[in-house]
Amino acid sequence: MSDLILHQYETSPFSEKMRKMLGFKGLAYHSVEQPNIAPKPALTPLTGGYRRIPVLQIGAHIYCDTALMVRELERRFPDPCLTPPALMGAAEVIADWADHRLFSMAALPTVVALAEILPPEFFEDRAKMSPGFATDGAGGRVAHSENQMLLAMATLDAQLDQTPFLLGENLTHADLSVYHVINFARTAPVFGGALGTRPALSAWLEKIRAMDSGTATPMTQEAALDIARSAQPDKTSPQDAIDDPHLPVGASLTIQADDYGQEVTQGEIVWTRENEVVVHRHDADIGDILVHYPKQGYRLAVDA
Repeated sequence: MSDLILHQYETSPFSEKMRKMLGFKGLAYHSVEQPNIAPKPALTPLTGGYRRIPVLQIGAHIYCDTALMVRELERRFPDPCLTPPALMGAAEVIADWADHRLFSMAALPTVVALAEILPPEFFEDRAKMSPGFATDGAGGRVAHSENQMLLAMATLDAQLDQTPFLLGENLTHADLSVYHVINFARTAPVFGGALGTRPALSAWLEKIRAMDSGTATPMTQEAALDIARSAQPDKTSPQDAIDDPHLPVGASLTIQADDYGQEVTQGEIVWTRENEVVVHRHDADIGDILVHYPKQGYRLAVDA
């Protein structure tokens, strides 16, 4: 039985990114279907508040944000290597741009284009997650986002006309992070049509879409919670843990995304890496949990 549990839903762009990552590594995992809108009563006991999808669970360890999940899978399963050290810096910069700026360009126009097939509560939920989100054009924001996304697609197409993947001959974290945005955006007519005039970008997209998505076995929400209840989290600091004077071990920490989905997680700092912080929290139902967050993209406030 695989120890990997991916809390996801089928149409989540970021879940698609992780499915391709698991497929690249040739990994089997359990898939737990979570709702695409709040509340998420079988997820928030694990995270302490974080409600974005996907979430990776390994026993009583909970990993938030796909950037951190990719790094964790690379550490645990180094062969095959997704991103070689020589390309790591460039891949991380592109991945951060794609997961945040590129996704923000694509999200509003794509969701608005799908308005007729999405329920009203979906838009109400996303408006709570993202200030300014609306289906009425949001004061010209849809048109602006469309133009910005089309420019980005042209730039990506120009690069992929020269190299099979964004950083050369092989797939890296950069590709997976851009892929999930383009794959999501193609469902909007304006972006799907643009792909037809950008053959290099279109071919690259289809190449990744055809990749394996790992071996997924469905798991119920309650079964995943039972695993967390019965597991004991390992508080041992890894060899690459650092002494961060701004995030002292034992301090109470509040964690909140700095863009959208700003629910709060609170816990006691267990250890930190250069771009990771781990907090211990106790849930009345499932017991002790260690929640892992990247530092990048999150507001980290040590409680006075």
